[in-house]
Amino acid sequence: MILSGITISSISAILWLGTLWLTTMDTSQTAGTELHSPSRSVLQSSSRGNAKSKTCHRAGDQIWLISCRGLPCPDRSGSNSAHDLVAGLKYWRYNKQDSSWDKSTRQNLLDGDFRKLRSVVWVHGDHMGACEAFETGRQIYRELVHSVENPEPIRFIIWSWPSAKTLTRPVQDARLKAARIPAAAVRLAGLLETIPANSRVSLIGFSFGVRVISATLQLLAGGDLDDYKLHEALANGREKYRVAFFASAIDSGSLQPGRRFGKAIGEMKSLLLLNNYCDWVLKRYGKLYCRCARRGPQALGYTGLATNGGLSADRDRIEQYNASAFVGRHHAWRPYVYTPQLMSLIREETLGEK
Repeated sequence: MILSGITISSISAILWLGTLWLTTMDTSQTAGTELHSPSRSVLQSSSRGNAKSKTCHRAGDQIWLISCRGLPCPDRSGSNSAHDLVAGLKYWRYNKQDSSWDKSTRQNLLDGDFRKLRSVVWVHGDHMGACEAFETGRQIYRELVHSVENPEPIRFIIWSWPSAKTLTRPVQDARLKAARIPAAAVRLAGLLETIPANSRVSLIGFSFGVRVISATLQLLAGGDLDDYKLHEALANGREKYRVAFFASAIDSGSLQPGRRFGKAIGEMKSLLLLNNYCDWVLKRYGKLYCRCARRGPQALGYTGLATNGGLSADRDRIEQYNASAFVGRHHAWRPYVYTPQLMSLIREETLGEK
């Protein structure tokens, strides 16, 4: 759907489109060289800066942040084992007692019966620094559990990947971020592979985060991605994932069978798509590939997903909503998360709660 009457300056268009440049390029570089996680004092200051968020953590819940920032790209010469992919990941758990983040380990994450808690994995979009990922993720958690009637505790996991602004030129910076996505996805796939079978896991992604999750599910389904492949994709031994995408910055047809993420749908128990037909960044998604937007592919978050043809059999598992009346032209996570009607849909999809 194309909206008329919207004009922007060419300079502004370049600056905004740079944040979503998803062109294909060589991804042989490292997965990210940004600084490692912030100090404890910084994290404490960030946590205590929002009094409202301190009061919204339910006693039985766990909040984790797992980071692949600063790690090199995994080996492309052969398939990767889950053990190798999770090596080097950094873990933090939120401490409700002093409102701070404590360093932890994967063993602590998996201690006890992992299957007792539903896990929800949040994957952020572009221009998210290491410090910001901690607090932003906690805001997502707070809104997710707000007014939830079911007292069942959850394990909320923030997946932090190297998306902080790195280069001064926006287009080149966004291209660098797009190049890091396959490496971030294969490491997330390795982490999900280590979670015990029959665990209940939901996935939430925004913008570039949608691409990270789609690539992850493609790998978990036994597919390959830019020469990456898992050593053993245990698709038949896992529970399928409940998935919520909003402002999806991937090609509109990439989830169709035979396309780049064509196997990802098979890993989903259900899929919620919050699209925005007024998103002025996604409207010009085609310019990310060529000068004329009409000649390039359209964004899934702008057009929605066609459920006829190859996805006809999956139609009952896919729900789509037009969020433009609530979000307007914005391309940002906050309007979705802080709009009660939209957050209710995300909550229902991921937790089974309205």
